[in-house]
Amino acid sequence: MMQYMGMGFRVFLGIGAAAALSAAVLRAQPVPIAAQALPAIHHPEKMQDPEFARSSYVEHCAGCHGVAGSSIPANLPELKDRVGWFMCTPEARAYLLRLPNVAHSRITDNEALADLMNFVVFELGGDSVPAGAKPFTGPELAHERQFALIGPGLKAERTRLVKEVIRKCRAPASLSLQYPHGPK
Repeated sequence: MMQYMGMGFRVFLGIGAAAALSAAVLRAQPVPIAAQALPAIHHPEKMQDPEFARSSYVEHCAGCHGVAGSSIPANLPELKDRVGWFMCTPEARAYLLRLPNVAHSRITDNEALADLMNFVVFELGGDSVPAGAKPFTGPELAHERQFALIGPGLKAERTRLVKEVIRKCRAPASLSLQYPHGPK
C-alpha cells in the first residue's frame, strides 16, 4: 500500500510539473490576436458596418497580416500605411479584389467583403490612400472576384502594378518591397 501511495504521489508531482511547464510555455508565446489592440475606425462613412468589417478583418486576415496591418515576422506584403497606394489606378484597385484570399474568401456576401476591404484600405492604409479614393462596392467586388489571380502570375502582376503606382502616383519606392522591415 505504501508503495502504491508513493507511486501516486510521484504521478501527482509529474502532473503538477507538466502543468507548470505548460503554463510557462504559454506565457512565452506571442500575444494572441484577440488580445492585441484593434485599430481605431476613423472613416466609418466608408463602410456600411464598420465594427463588423473590423471584426471580419481580424477573423479572416489578421492571422497573417497582423491586427494593425503589419505582417511581422511573416514575409507578406505590409498593409499598414501602404495598401492605399493601390487605389490610385483602376488596375491596381482591381488587383486588391482579385487577390486569392479576397476573391475566394469564405465571406460570400459581396457587400460585407467590400466593407472588409474598405476597412483594410481606409483604416490600415492610413495616409497612403489617395485623396478622393472611392470605397469598394458589393457589385464591384462581385465583378472582380471572377478574375482571381493565381500562381506565379500573382507576384508578376503585383510587381508590374507597383512599378506603375510608383511612376504614376508618386508612391514611395519602398512599396516595391513586399516586406519593408525584413528579408528582401
